[in-house]
Amino acid sequence: MLDNKINSIGDYDEIMSDRNIFNQVVYTPLSDALRLLEERQKDPDLVSKIEKLLKGGVPRILRDKKCGIMARQLATPNNENRMFISLASDNNLHPVFVEYFEDKFTSNNKYKHSLGQIHVQNKFDKNGNDCVEKINIIDFHKYDGKKLGEVNTLWGESLVNFHKKLFNLHNINEISFFNEIDWYEKNGETVEEFYINFFILVTCFGILFENFLILKDNDEGDFTKMVVLPALDKAIKLTGLKPLIVPIEALDLEIDDFWYHHLPIIKNLIK
Repeated sequence: MLDNKINSIGDYDEIMSDRNIFNQVVYTPLSDALRLLEERQKDPDLVSKIEKLLKGGVPRILRDKKCGIMARQLATPNNENRMFISLASDNNLHPVFVEYFEDKFTSNNKYKHSLGQIHVQNKFDKNGNDCVEKINIIDFHKYDGKKLGEVNTLWGESLVNFHKKLFNLHNINEISFFNEIDWYEKNGETVEEFYINFFILVTCFGILFENFLILKDNDEGDFTKMVVLPALDKAIKLTGLKPLIVPIEALDLEIDDFWYHHLPIIKNLIK
């Protein structure tokens, strides 16, 4: 489905039942996404149409630069996010993290849990096995259900500020962040409405790097079927175009804990 114009994604159950179909429906190879982004941004009628659909709600950074986008409630320089930065930069895209500090912290979500329990990738042991050190930096019982922006570390520092300092520790500077709260409230009040607008946004204002899970009997798989696919379908029907979404890592490794690991240098900031 690399065609510039499509009308619908088809049957959700069929899409969720076959990884190959899902990949074809949802994702676009990076080389094609780069070409399509270039073409679409040169189409004034399309740009005007997208701006009207979003009621002018296009973040300035996405207007000013060709951007690669990663949406994370709170960004941190783990293996996955550093790979995103490298992949975007190597393809002349400015890396942008879209964050949402109003989201609730929950230890049941693997990514959010990894924000409070840091996984440090140390050297391999004598048997060649990973040596991963897990360090709790927050009180999980105290902050479960609280907004991310309200969570503090065990030494009293804002969790948001701590993870921002990790980027500086890696000397990662050529990136941008914006909190989606203002854009989110302006364009939609439900999760599905947000995703509809977000997919419309990446029709011509950047390339989204993301892996959506389709595992059965899994909350994130259910989320993909009940929220992501309907929102993608609606966005396509409104624009007639497929949003530009590229998988960030090897699809067979999308649930591997390796992507949540940090380099040992980050221990310098853990008190």
